[in-house]
Amino acid sequence: MLKLLQSLFKSNASAFDPEAVCPECGSPLYRESVQPQSQTRCPNLDCPAQIRMRIQHWGSNEAMNIPELTSAMVEKLVGNGLVRDVAELYRLKLAEIAAMDGVDPSAAQQLFDSITASRTRDAWRLLHGLAIPSVTPADAQTLCKAFGSVDNVFAASTERLMAAGATEVCARNIVQWHGDGVNRRLVKRLFKAGLNFRA
Repeated sequence: MLKLLQSLFKSNASAFDPEAVCPECGSPLYRESVQPQSQTRCPNLDCPAQIRMRIQHWGSNEAMNIPELTSAMVEKLVGNGLVRDVAELYRLKLAEIAAMDGVDPSAAQQLFDSITASRTRDAWRLLHGLAIPSVTPADAQTLCKAFGSVDNVFAASTERLMAAGATEVCARNIVQWHGDGVNRRLVKRLFKAGLNFRA
């Protein structure tokens, strides 16, 4: 998994710095320089901080728009062992949410209802919500419109994605991300959970 992430960021990140480590999991950090201001990131996809970040991104306004997935709520869900990836959100039971400390019944119901409602969000939101590096909301909208479904986007080659409007970095990252078995299984689980994959 680490080798996959290193390859994803090879063109837009400097070498890993063994002197700088993640405070949560101890992995060497890398500095991503694709943005105007470079950012230091942890490459370990099993890092608790990474898990929380991906789930928060999934619930963000630009992705699946689940406003109840606040940082505090995500902290509780991950800390209680209820959720380790975004697909597990769709297996949550209302009673499990309500049983967490500090969560009242109305807040639990609102989160449960919002997660349920997100199954019908536009397909581009799902694609962007997967937090594939360099895939912006605009990229996701363009590609889902061009290919008609998330599955078709993932079936496309780097060249076809670029022909549809993706940058080379975006296209390559999509192909490499979906080339990992863990990620393919995540996509299948989301499909089985009844989320909308068609544009």
